[in-house]
Amino acid sequence: MSISEIIQADSFTWAVPRRDRDRTLPQPFPIIRPGQLWLVELPADGGPVRHGVAGYVLDQANVVIYDRALTETVAVSLPLGGYAEPAAAQRETAASRSVQFTRDGWSVARLLPSRLPQRERTRRVQDIVDELAAAQVAGRLPVTILAKAVDGIEERFEARFDDLAAIVASYPRDTKLAIVIEAFPGGVPARLHTVAANGLAG
Repeated sequence: MSISEIIQADSFTWAVPRRDRDRTLPQPFPIIRPGQLWLVELPADGGPVRHGVAGYVLDQANVVIYDRALTETVAVSLPLGGYAEPAAAQRETAASRSVQFTRDGWSVARLLPSRLPQRERTRRVQDIVDELAAAQVAGRLPVTILAKAVDGIEERFEARFDDLAAIVASYPRDTKLAIVIEAFPGGVPARLHTVAANGLAG
C-alpha cells in the first residue's frame, strides 16, 4: 500500500520506576527502523532543526506527525521529499493516527512542543500507550529514552513500555525527551511515494 492511499485529506499518579542517571548519551542515535514510533520534543521557535535527535528523526523517519505549533519548524527542517502532516486537534485521534502508520510498517516521528505543562505532556504519552495497548502490543516491549536536561546533561536508558507514562511524569518540563518505542518490531517498510514537493500536508 502506498502512502498516498492511506493519507486522508485529570491527573495521573504512578509509582515512578528507578532509572539510571549516570548513563551518558552515546552517538550515533538508535537506528530508525520500520515499526518504530519516536516521540520527540522540540522548541516551537520556528527555527530550522539540523542537528541532535530532532534533526536526525526529521531526516530519517518515513512519516512525521507534528503539533500545529511546530508547523514553521517542520516546514524549514523537513528534507525534500519527506512526508509530514499536522496532528489532529483531538489528542486521541493524533495518537491513533501515529499508531496506524507505525502498524502499517512505517517509521513514525510524533513531534511535540517542548516545555508542555507536565499534565499535558504525560497525557500525550498516555494516549500513545493506550492506543498501542488497544493494538495488543506487549506491555514489556522495549523502549529507549533519550533525555537532555537544561544544564546540558544527557542520558539514555532502556525502559519497559508499561512504565513509560510514569517515567515521563518524573522528568521536569525543562528536560527535552525523545522516546523510541519498538512498537511493531520486524515490520516490513511499505513502499514510500512522495506526496508533495516538500512533503508537508495540511
